[in-house]
Amino acid sequence: MLPTAEGSVLLSCLRLAHFSDPHLPLPALPHLREVRFKRILSLLSWGLNRRQLHKWAPLCAVMRDIHSTHPDLVALTGDLTNLGLLSEFLQARRWLQDQNLPPTLLVPGNHEAVVRESSAAKEEIWAPWLHQDTSQNHPPLLVDKGVALIGLNTAVPSLPFFATGRTGLLQLSRLADCLETTRAAGLCRVVLLHHPPLRHMVQDRKALTDLEALQDVLRNTGAELVLHGHSHRATTTTIPGTDIPVIGTTSASHIPDSPEKAAGWNCIDIEPQTKSWRITVQRRALAANGQMHAHGSSHIFTRPRPEASDG
Repeated sequence: MLPTAEGSVLLSCLRLAHFSDPHLPLPALPHLREVRFKRILSLLSWGLNRRQLHKWAPLCAVMRDIHSTHPDLVALTGDLTNLGLLSEFLQARRWLQDQNLPPTLLVPGNHEAVVRESSAAKEEIWAPWLHQDTSQNHPPLLVDKGVALIGLNTAVPSLPFFATGRTGLLQLSRLADCLETTRAAGLCRVVLLHHPPLRHMVQDRKALTDLEALQDVLRNTGAELVLHGHSHRATTTTIPGTDIPVIGTTSASHIPDSPEKAAGWNCIDIEPQTKSWRITVQRRALAANGQMHAHGSSHIFTRPRPEASDG
């Protein structure tokens, strides 16, 4: 049973840290049994390009900055790995444990599903952060101080040279039910997914293939905020036909070679008011001198806050 956020009680402000796409350095080459054509392509991409762009130093700066703000919850929207290797999942687990983060909801990215293979062992490795409850008929869910983080897994294997994602009908049905249930409980609903739920934010070969169906669910059931990664860009937009904010972020490990792509994260304060949620999003970014700073002015959204139903 979900905790409710009664309209007559003003909960304390919640701080949410959102970061994405850390692309931890490759710990080892694939075992022979893990070699696939697409993994070879991804390995070449890593060796020729991404390993020069994604470094430990920017990621460490981002994580220090996150810790300094004392968030209540963390939203991590995927792509901790590069080739989706078992060794990478194990490395990511050690890294997450070392970070000693507050309660965190992690949704996988396309780099976690480079090729089609059994995912059960990998899901078990990341279980403390995936919050999957097989006994319940709802998506991954993390609730604190009247805020519900709701996860969508868009990571599916795709053809070589593609990085598309998909939610699927079952996930969308469960998402719709969860959004209704959390709305009835008076919670602020924050949806997490890796791929942007909008067109033209990435190339078609990297896009979410059933984004229209997801948009329909969000239009019909509502949400207070949507967070994503994948684009490696800090963006602010809305779901078409709604005022639901959609927030993206750069990679948390990208070198500060340009302001548009420099490593960063989103510092999000969610403040309950009598009849609304006041959501403040401040972009934090890494400067060329290695210092973290507020990048641009903050975005403030006022979202309706229905009272929890008695049922």
